[in-house]
Amino acid sequence: MPDARRVETLPTDALSPAVLAVLQHLCEGDCHTIGGVLEWCEARGDCCQAVVCPACATQFVVDDDELAELLRWTNDQGQVLVCGVRWD
Repeated sequence: MPDARRVETLPTDALSPAVLAVLQHLCEGDCHTIGGVLEWCEARGDCCQAVVCPACATQFVVDDDELAELLRWTNDQGQVLVCGVRWD
């Protein structure tokens, strides 16, 4: 189990800027929550994802790599901090 620590103490070079922005909002801000992932797809198969904060409805559009990074971080660190993203 990882040590409890704040997102701001993590090496920022290990996280992409978009992922860091999502985590700072969800883990360091007033909302402190687990964001949901919203996905929408066009008929031709192009899909987009957004992380939505359930507390304030702020949305962050993320690409596939950023979503994978967020899910990895949540599995590794977010459970201790009780924040991150959930993909249902």
